[in-house]
Amino acid sequence: METPNNTIFEAGAVFYTEKEGKFSLFKLIKHDVEFKTYHVKIYTPVDLLPQKEDLDKLPVMAYHAPIDESGFENPQLLATTEIKDNDLIGYLEYIKQTGNIDEVIQYASKYYQEAYQLNNQKEYEQAIAKYSKAIELIPNFFEAIDNRAFSKMDLGHWEAAAEDFKLSLSVNPDSFLAIFSIGECYFKATEYAKAKEYFEQAAVLDPDHQLPKQFLAQTLEQMKS
Repeated sequence: METPNNTIFEAGAVFYTEKEGKFSLFKLIKHDVEFKTYHVKIYTPVDLLPQKEDLDKLPVMAYHAPIDESGFENPQLLATTEIKDNDLIGYLEYIKQTGNIDEVIQYASKYYQEAYQLNNQKEYEQAIAKYSKAIELIPNFFEAIDNRAFSKMDLGHWEAAAEDFKLSLSVNPDSFLAIFSIGECYFKATEYAKAKEYFEQAAVLDPDHQLPKQFLAQTLEQMKS
C-alpha cells in the first residue's frame, strides 16, 4: 500500500532516506493510522548502510519523534526488526506526557505480565527490571511494587525488598500483605526489633490470620537468645 510520497511500513521496520551521500535511518515504533503519523526512533546519519545485526550499535539522535507518514522522501526498507524495551524509551515518555492513559495501562500491563513470567522462570533480576518499567509508567501500581519486592526477596535482598513494600504502603495504606512482608524481610535479615513491630501491626490488622502470630512468637524467641 502506498501514498504519493511514502511506502507504508509496519511497526519494527527500520527504513532510511538518502541525501547528499548521507543515510538517515529511522525505526518505526508505532504507526498511528488515524492521524497518519509515524512514531519513530531516529539514528544519527551514517555514510554507509549498516547490517541488520549492527543496528543496536548505532548512536541514537532522538528516541522519539512523531512525523507525518508522508514526510519522508523516497524511504527504503532496510530491515524488519523486533521492538525492544530500549526502543520504547522515548515513546513511553511521550504517551505519559500526553496523557494517553489507555496506552500507558496497556504497556504497564504488558511489562507486568512479562515480569510475572520471568519470575516464574526464576529470572529474578530480569523480572525486577520489567516490574520497574511497569511502575515507571504507573507509579501507584502497587501489585507490581509488591511483586518486585517478592522478586528481591527471592534473591535474598531483604532490605531492598522491605523498602519496596514500604513504597507499596505509601500508595496502598493498611495493606496486610505489605506490612507482614516487611516484618518477614526484617526477620530474614535478623533485624528482630524491626520485625516485631511489623508483625504486631499485621496481627492487629488481621487478628484471625495466624502467620503474624507465628512469626511474632519466633521473633520473640530470637530476641531472647
